[in-house]
Amino acid sequence: MVANDSGRLKTFTGHLVRGALLTLIRNVDPELAESLHEPHQPRPYSVTPATPVGQPMSIRENLWWIKPGDHIRFHAGFLQDRIGEKAFQKILEGRQEIKLGETPFIPVRIELKRTTYEELVKTAQPEEIITVKFTSPTQFAIKAREFPLLLPDPRYMYGSLAQLWNRYAPAQLQVDTDELHEWVEENVYVRKIYRLQTREIDIGKTRKIAGFTGTLEYLLKSTEGYASWINVLTRYATTANTGAKRTSGMGATRKIEHRKKANNTPTIPQTQTS
Repeated sequence: MVANDSGRLKTFTGHLVRGALLTLIRNVDPELAESLHEPHQPRPYSVTPATPVGQPMSIRENLWWIKPGDHIRFHAGFLQDRIGEKAFQKILEGRQEIKLGETPFIPVRIELKRTTYEELVKTAQPEEIITVKFTSPTQFAIKAREFPLLLPDPRYMYGSLAQLWNRYAPAQLQVDTDELHEWVEENVYVRKIYRLQTREIDIGKTRKIAGFTGTLEYLLKSTEGYASWINVLTRYATTANTGAKRTSGMGATRKIEHRKKANNTPTIPQTQTS
């Protein structure tokens, strides 16, 4: 998008992007927008914070200063087709103005990428090393614990992704979360970490929220069993985000692809929903 006026934004804008997205959907389908705003419910979308294009953030007084003509971008992921269709329907109606906070922007370029749950499963291959980059602060909420986990524990990462997957994927493609948890606990561990760090962000709550960012490698002891599901769910995280507060721009995740070995075409194991 390109800025239509000057303005100032918080340096972390995930919650502002979410607000803009819900406004677009509300203008097309108010009931859908209201259902997407219900508290304490998993939501079938995610957003990433806005980032500048072609230049660094201009930061003064702990704010991101925007001037007319500045270009920014963000990513929105939709786990159900109808949600994305409503948002894009409004965006494509005559270059609708989009506001982040009080700063107006005009869309100038939209890139669309679509895949299905079936395609994610069909094209999955087990990999011995899974490299993941967490591009926005990430945390995991743990039941019966007051504070979130600020470490990339694979049990919680793939457990939360599997629960989200089962909520929106077709019944015949769902994964047994208990068996997956046991398999991950026995076979997946952090092998290497690159510049992992914690960061505090302000998303309008009473206090700042912390999360970790950085790149790391998960090593799989086995390429059998649920190994292909690790690949599926890591790729799914690119659309879904990872962990808590996904719809506020936290947990933005990207799988770093490695060169594929020749003639390595194993298929994903069949699983049944318990």
